[in-house]
Amino acid sequence: MIAMPLETTLHYHPDLVRHAVICFWRRSTGRRTLLVSAALAIWFGVLVARGDRSWQIGVTGAAVAISLLVCATVYVVHYRNAMGKLRDMGGTPEATLRADEHSFTLASAAGLATLPWSSVKEVWQFERVWLLLFSPAQFSTLPVADLSPEMQALIGASVRGTGGKVHRL
Repeated sequence: MIAMPLETTLHYHPDLVRHAVICFWRRSTGRRTLLVSAALAIWFGVLVARGDRSWQIGVTGAAVAISLLVCATVYVVHYRNAMGKLRDMGGTPEATLRADEHSFTLASAAGLATLPWSSVKEVWQFERVWLLLFSPAQFSTLPVADLSPEMQALIGASVRGTGGKVHRL
């Protein structure tokens, strides 16, 4: 027997979108890259304090700068993209999520997309938002407050059923 599709209205606001981007950034690049950058910065400081003028100081300084630039760029690019999509949703930023065991549809003033669950590679479940990841750098945000327990169960089972991973974070 085929179950009836589930449907819910998703409500978005700038704070929620900003939170989703921060969650994505922390999980994808944040802590690890910042720790490596801090270690490199300390080593750079040691080299400078010792008066070292070898190639090591140039390479270390460049590595620190590049890693910090990458961290900042990942955040800024995703933040600007997400806020742009929020603006595209119009005055009342809402979307409709309709899902069954085979696919899901997201519809808003910005557009409509129907995708099979196999397109979702991972679900990152945070307290306030779930992120559906389609690639390492592309995701959709689902506000948890708008997801019924049945919808949450359907999403988790459907993603796992097509080989995707679900991470409770």
